[in-house]
Amino acid sequence: MINVSIVIPHHNGKKLLLDCVNSIYRNITTKDFEIIVVDNMSNDFSADDVKAKFPSINLLKAESNLGYSGGCNFGAKQAKGKYIIFLNNDTLHTKNWVEELVSFLEKNPQVGAAQPKILNAVNKDTFDYAGGAGGFIDKYCFPFVRGRLFNTLEKDNNQYNNPKKIFWASGAAFIISRRLLEELNYFDNIYFAYMEEIDLCWRLQSLGWSVWYVPSSSVYHYGKQTIKENSFNSHYFNHRNSWILFIKNSQSFERGSLILKRYILDEMAAIYSIFTFDFNRLLAIFTSHLWLIYNCRTLYNIRKNNHLRNSAIDSIYENSIAMDYFFKGKKYFSQIFD
Repeated sequence: MINVSIVIPHHNGKKLLLDCVNSIYRNITTKDFEIIVVDNMSNDFSADDVKAKFPSINLLKAESNLGYSGGCNFGAKQAKGKYIIFLNNDTLHTKNWVEELVSFLEKNPQVGAAQPKILNAVNKDTFDYAGGAGGFIDKYCFPFVRGRLFNTLEKDNNQYNNPKKIFWASGAAFIISRRLLEELNYFDNIYFAYMEEIDLCWRLQSLGWSVWYVPSSSVYHYGKQTIKENSFNSHYFNHRNSWILFIKNSQSFERGSLILKRYILDEMAAIYSIFTFDFNRLLAIFTSHLWLIYNCRTLYNIRKNNHLRNSAIDSIYENSIAMDYFFKGKKYFSQIFD
């Protein structure tokens, strides 16, 4: 009987995927697992080459690039395990990282999802931007993580070595039971890439489950390998999807004032982009706003049909993480939360 299904969405990069799959086999001791690679229309034959080297993997080929959310959904619907681990193809792993995640969920039945400690694959003593020691979110739906606030990365000095309840688990590597994933109707495909895991964890908590960080399990993440850092697409999906998350899930818009404040924060980011000559970000902000205007009816229906948004969740940060970081000089998580 398969206990764990490891789902890896993939788009190009033979060495990344080869190293990732090889690392899984070298660091897992249980035999009750399967690896599912979802090839999102790669054009470099990388998935086929990895399948030839590791014939036991289940290779699924999408007919178009489904993105992270669609690729994960495609793989999860074919999974046979009691638990599903969603894993980026640019990760490397440590001994028993899978077993530690499974054990934590088995011992804590109220926990719906969990992530490992995520460190940078190049600077291995430094937390990774995409998950670190667990994700949080402010009331404007700007995500942040323990171990990294914007451009400030912390060294891992064992300051986050205790399990902790968090708001969201990183899509770079996290575990959830297949039954709960089916109950949540999988990832919302509207996101395509970025923040779909935050939306999933939000809905999970709205049903009464908790999300945790498990430091006894750790992985290393290269990051920004499919969508390059500081590219137009990276900025575009971040800004657009943050708005989708905000409109879909925010409990209250405070009679519209929260929307205005959120828009002002975007305009401040646009002005900052001009002063720093970051024209990719500037164009991405403008384009994301156009998308929101063009798809306002879709967004209205998404919010209207989201019956979970009024459930009380107590771990949303009630200030602006951007204001704290850029104007109040709070560069570390310990300055935000005790």
